[in-house]
Amino acid sequence: MLNTFIVTESLIPAMENYFAEEWYKQDFRRLNVPIMRRAGVMVEQDFAGEDEFKTLDFYQSQERFGLRWSAIVGFSSGDDLLAFALQRRIKDGPYSREEARNLYRIRQKLMITARIMRDISASEVKGMAAAFEMANVACVFFDRMGHVTTVNEKMRRLLGPDLQITQGQMRPVRKDDANAFDRQLKAILGEENLLTMAEPDILLLSRKGRRPLIVRMQRLDGDMQDIFCHSCAFATIEDPEEKVHQRPATLTKLFGLTRAEAEIALMLAQGMTLHDIAAQRTVSYQTARAHLKSIYRKTDTNRQPELSLLLAGIRMG
Repeated sequence: MLNTFIVTESLIPAMENYFAEEWYKQDFRRLNVPIMRRAGVMVEQDFAGEDEFKTLDFYQSQERFGLRWSAIVGFSSGDDLLAFALQRRIKDGPYSREEARNLYRIRQKLMITARIMRDISASEVKGMAAAFEMANVACVFFDRMGHVTTVNEKMRRLLGPDLQITQGQMRPVRKDDANAFDRQLKAILGEENLLTMAEPDILLLSRKGRRPLIVRMQRLDGDMQDIFCHSCAFATIEDPEEKVHQRPATLTKLFGLTRAEAEIALMLAQGMTLHDIAAQRTVSYQTARAHLKSIYRKTDTNRQPELSLLLAGIRMG
């Protein structure tokens, strides 16, 4: 867990112990976060004195590393409460009120920086969502807590009785699906995935009377040290029943097909026979066959299934 925090070298041994012995679960200072929320800055003597130093196991654990006095500065980034702590040794004595006032002035600049950095991150996510929209792909983005931050219009159209966004969270209606979705999202956001660039796993979300939605989740580039990020992960969702409206013009540009060849290629990809195509287009079978040979040559394919697979991988909607 230590690699999810920014720590100066002098504090590494103490912080390794802090996580190894799970002191972060019983850090006495956490009880006093309301002070930090109100004042912006809190110092040790705001909430602890000699009695606490002598009796609390938390302070005894710090004393092993010669530490005691801290000043904690809280600042916000969106809905997150971010903080950094300055830690002094016992012999250095506590932070003074004048030092606390100076830290408060620094806090004001941190607040502005956090807001700017988050806005930049939000703009990047907005651009990604728009790119997915142009590619006709439904997408949803999540923050580090797994809350939904952004969805594109394609994603909104998939929401309904089987898949909803409730209180900021993506919620498949079926309990088993919801549990699987939560597990996979937590795994994607977890520490073990900080440096992982693996192919995203596929998750299926059931729908009543319809084929399941196909979900692929992935981390965004970066790690948990990017404390100002707007979103940390995203998912693309595909409806296998959606009919893709394919455009012959795409094939003419991509493969150099004529308009007639592009239309015939799309009909072949849909499973039509060459006889059916000739009849529908009111041309002879030999003419349709000549078009087919040209299509195979220009697309570097040899059989109808091969052509179908090639065209299936090209989004033309």
